[in-house]
Amino acid sequence: MNISRFKNNHIHGPGGIAQLLPIAFPIIVSQASDTAMMFVDRLYLAHVSDAHMAAAMTGGLTAFTSLTFFVGIINYTNALVAQHFGAHRKNQCPSVVIQGLAVVGLSLPVIVLMVLFGPHIFELFGHAPEQIPLEQRYFRILMGGSVILMARLAFSGFFAGIGRTRVVMVANLVAMCINIVVNYVLIFGKLGFPPMNITGAAIGTVFSRFCGLAILVAVYLSRKYRLEFGTHLARSFNPAVFSKLIRFGLPTGIELCLNVTAFNLVVQSFHSYGSKVAAAVTITFNWDMVAFVPMLGFNIATMSLVGRFMGGEDSAHAERSAYSGLKLAYIYAGVLMCLFIFAPAFLAKLFIPAEQSMGSEETILPLARNMIRLAAIYTLADATYLTIGGALRGAGDTKWVMAASVLLHWFMVAVMMISIHVLTVHPLHAWILFVGCVALFGSVMCTRFRRGVWKKIRVVEAPVGGSDTVPPDGTIEGHKP
Repeated sequence: MNISRFKNNHIHGPGGIAQLLPIAFPIIVSQASDTAMMFVDRLYLAHVSDAHMAAAMTGGLTAFTSLTFFVGIINYTNALVAQHFGAHRKNQCPSVVIQGLAVVGLSLPVIVLMVLFGPHIFELFGHAPEQIPLEQRYFRILMGGSVILMARLAFSGFFAGIGRTRVVMVANLVAMCINIVVNYVLIFGKLGFPPMNITGAAIGTVFSRFCGLAILVAVYLSRKYRLEFGTHLARSFNPAVFSKLIRFGLPTGIELCLNVTAFNLVVQSFHSYGSKVAAAVTITFNWDMVAFVPMLGFNIATMSLVGRFMGGEDSAHAERSAYSGLKLAYIYAGVLMCLFIFAPAFLAKLFIPAEQSMGSEETILPLARNMIRLAAIYTLADATYLTIGGALRGAGDTKWVMAASVLLHWFMVAVMMISIHVLTVHPLHAWILFVGCVALFGSVMCTRFRRGVWKKIRVVEAPVGGSDTVPPDGTIEGHKP
């Protein structure tokens, strides 16, 4: 996990913090808004019951797991758009989005099958009887609206790839505000609506995602982007661009699918301990999500900037971009580590309503407090894993990242399955093993990055001149490196 030294410590210049931060900050805010949506939903549902809160986690995670193969491919629109943008081929950027939407279309049969048969998954893990129907209801609704989620990722990838991440930020913030209000109304039954509990949470989430997508589409088709990129002209299937999206995005899709499936299996296994342990684990992952999800902003920004420099055949500044992203991620991770270490009881109690605190003080709270404190250990590893992994993907080293990441995640599954289902260790001891497995991820990515194999990979052709060019200095929304 540790990197002995940072390279190119200057803030300014191509690939420096001053160039990365304007890309990263809006994405971090965007990811934080998604985190807030999930966080507030579970906080609302905690006031309904522990089972509702736990069901929102497992139901939502299982719905996302069902989509991860396609989500991973669509997410690579970011790096592919960035590579075309860096190679001075602006007119190819919208075509990448259309091919991403084609992948969304390919996912429809899977979505239908999961809506019909997916809810039976929860019965296989021996969850508490009162939790299973809640999980199934939440899962079905989120799966029904999953096309909206994936289409939003395709358009977000376009704006992230060209460095206009403020558009994504605004769309996500609006969606977050709508989600917080609508879910409150639907969950608790306000403004004349009946209390819908977890059903209201799922409906509100899908509706808010649709609002975010609508904003992205409106900006994408606005006059500014029609003139600069020709977004209104890219309407058809492009075999050449589609093949590149599949070629480089497929490893990411396979990786994400297998990794999230592995993580989901671990979460489901923890929930098999019973409702109290499930509540403690959910509380812990709620706070871990606050640390992890915004750090995806560093992943996306680093992938975008590295992809842009690699598209321009500038591996030196691509490397500098990766180290700049790592510095920023470490600063954020350090703040969260302090919070987890010194205030775990306060964080846990936020999810334990006063009317439920009497029994929870002796069961849920002690376990959640210790789990949150231990979560601080791998926060730094997450920062390394996400940032350096994003740099490798941006350079096109997706096959190696896929293989290494998948092997590590399924090694973790093997350890956890044996510990929980065979050895039946105490939940806290199982959590320690989980933290130890996660701590391996960052060091493996750093080893690959420092060997420099990624510098020899070419995703798009060499830069060209002509009318379809962007400034060679990589200007981003008025920010010059």
